Amino acid sequence: MYCVIIILVFLLLLAFFVWASADVGSQVWLKTFCKVDTERKMIALTFDDGPDVMTEKVLDVLERHNAKATFFLIGSKISGREHVVQRMIEGGHAVGNHSWSHSGAFPFYNATKMSDELVRTSDAIERVTGLKPLLFRPPFGVTDPTIGKVVKRLGLKAVGWNIRSLDTIAATPRRNVADKVIGKLTPGGIILLHDRCDEADKLLEMLLNHLDSEGYACVTVDEMLQIDAYE
Repeated sequence: MYCVIIILVFLLLLAFFVWASADVGSQVWLKTFCKVDTERKMIALTFDDGPDVMTEKVLDVLERHNAKATFFLIGSKISGREHVVQRMIEGGHAVGNHSWSHSGAFPFYNATKMSDELVRTSDAIERVTGLKPLLFRPPFGVTDPTIGKVVKRLGLKAVGWNIRSLDTIAATPRRNVADKVIGKLTPGGIILLHDRCDEADKLLEMLLNHLDSEGYACVTVDEMLQIDAYE
């Protein structure tokens, strides 16, 4: 009986650790900004894993709709696409840190290696934009005690989401992805998208057409954080 209790406690602790790490909004290891409580019709479009081949097309769509977005950049992808990152800033968008490698092993790095990745990415962004990024999105949305410690030490603000598009599932028609996102829309929400995906521009066009028709303003995460401080 005693062994059974020990096993059950272990399984419960394991389940808690998995949930706390896998749910970007759990707030257990790292305080993460996932939405703002507001009645104002505003939304934050966020794009992960760029700059990539589709990023400029995404920027074209944003420009046509006069919409702002936040891009979480992979440091190793910046070289050769500096002009794309510069265009983000010139267009009034925000950029954040999404690690240097976006490796699947990132959550298992020790604090030194993890810190090196984030500092290297922030330095690369600052060299191109002249701005030191303050926003960070954990790769895969995974957090753990080490990530929490490193992010706090570097003074970064972790950003999650409350609307996950699942746009990385290539087999899902973009119309279906858009409809699922639209069905979850709430004022003050943060939408997770990826500018590395095929037809990212077409998906964005569908979303913005709906957001425009509903009177939503698309703002950067920076703007949302400022609003959150005063709501």
